[in-house]
Amino acid sequence: MKLSLATLEHMFSQDHRLRVFNDTVPAGILVISIDDGRMVFSNRFFNEVLEVDTASILGHGWQELFVDHEERNRILEVFAEQGEVRNFELRLRRRDGRQIWGLASMSEIPIEEEGLLLFAFVDITALKEAEAELRALADHDALTGLLSLRRFRQEIERAKARAERHASRFAVMFIDLDRFKAINDTLGHEAGDLVLKEAARRLRESIRSADTAARIGGDEFVVLAEGITPELAEAIAERIVASIGRVFLLPHGTACIGASVGIALHPDHGADPLALVKAADRAMYTVKRASRGAVAFAGR
Repeated sequence: MKLSLATLEHMFSQDHRLRVFNDTVPAGILVISIDDGRMVFSNRFFNEVLEVDTASILGHGWQELFVDHEERNRILEVFAEQGEVRNFELRLRRRDGRQIWGLASMSEIPIEEEGLLLFAFVDITALKEAEAELRALADHDALTGLLSLRRFRQEIERAKARAERHASRFAVMFIDLDRFKAINDTLGHEAGDLVLKEAARRLRESIRSADTAARIGGDEFVVLAEGITPELAEAIAERIVASIGRVFLLPHGTACIGASVGIALHPDHGADPLALVKAADRAMYTVKRASRGAVAFAGR
C-alpha cells in the first residue's frame, strides 16, 4: 500500500539517518514524488542555498525551482533514457528571484512502491561567475574594453559566413593612431593609456551600433562593419578620423593625435578574413606614407 504524502514527509523528517544528511552533507538534497513532482524532503544545505525552509516548499511542485523549464524537461529526458542523471548543469531560482548554478545528479530511491526521486546538487555559481569573468577577459581588451584580437577573429569569420549566405558586403577598417608614440615619450605611459581609452570611446561613438570594434595592438584598432556600401564605409572612416583628430584633454595638459584608416571590402578585396585585414593594413600604411589623418581603400 502506498504511503500518503504526509506520512512520507514525516518519515523523512524523523528518520535519524536523514537527519544526519540534513546536518552534514555539503550538497543540496531534495526528495521528489515521481507521481506528481511534489517535494517531500529537503536538507539544510538545500534550504540555505535557495533561501527557503522545508515547511514552505513541501507539497509544492519541484518545477517551481527551475529558472528554465527546458532544463527540467531535459534532466527528466536523461533520467528516462538512462535511469539516472550525473553531473547535469542547471539553474535554480532562489526565493528572492536570483538564480544559482547547480551541478545536479538524480536517481530513484529504492523504497518499494513509493516512487521517489533523489535530486542532489552542489552550488557551482562561483565557478560559473569565474568562468564568465575569464571569458570576458579573453574576449575584451583590458584597457579599452573593446574586443580582443581573438574575439575579432571569431566575429569576422561569422561575418564572412553571413555575407556569403546573403550575398552581402562587409568592410574591415584598420586604424592606426598618428603621433601616439610622442604621447608616451613626452607625457608618460599613464597619459598614453588615457589617450587610448578616450580614442576607443570616440571610435565606438563614430561607428554604427551594429559594428564591431577591437584593439589589436598598442595603438592599432580594427572595425568590422557588415551590410555596407563602399560609400558608407568611407563615411564611417572619415568620422573616425575627424573624432580622433580632436584635442585630447588630459589631467596635466592636452594632446593632439590623428588616425589613419585603411578599408578592405569583402568580397571586393578578397574572401579570406585574414587577407582582408592585411589588405586594410596595407591601405592604412599607404595613408601613413602619403599624408596621415586620412582614409584609403585597398587596391587604390
